Amino acid sequence: MGQEGQTILNLLSESVIVEGDVQTTKDIRIDGTLVGTVQTGGRLILGTASRVTGGVNSPNIDIYGTVEGEIVSSGTVVLRKNSIVKGTITTVTMIVEAGATFNGESRMMSGKNEVLPSGRGEKK
Repeated sequence: MGQEGQTILNLLSESVIVEGDVQTTKDIRIDGTLVGTVQTGGRLILGTASRVTGGVNSPNIDIYGTVEGEIVSSGTVVLRKNSIVKGTITTVTMIVEAGATFNGESRMMSGKNEVLPSGRGEKK
């Protein structure tokens, strides 16, 4: 199989501490600590040992660890069992598994990356 069929995955392992910004066009998995922002054009996986303080921006995000800050996704954000998130999540689709902790605000976008109105003041 050629490189076209292979998935390239970047990894920040558990012992890595990054202070600053991480940017990639590919998938990335973070198992270490990041103080700053991560922006990816691919899938972002935050492993069980991950601790992110800052901004997160990726089309699809799976969170198993801890995030404090703003999360933005044009696709799906999944808060996995035992994950801890404190901050704002802006996404098209959000899934919260039983056992996940989320303290913050969620903003749902339409498929056109527009934040949908909160529905306050609408007649029912």
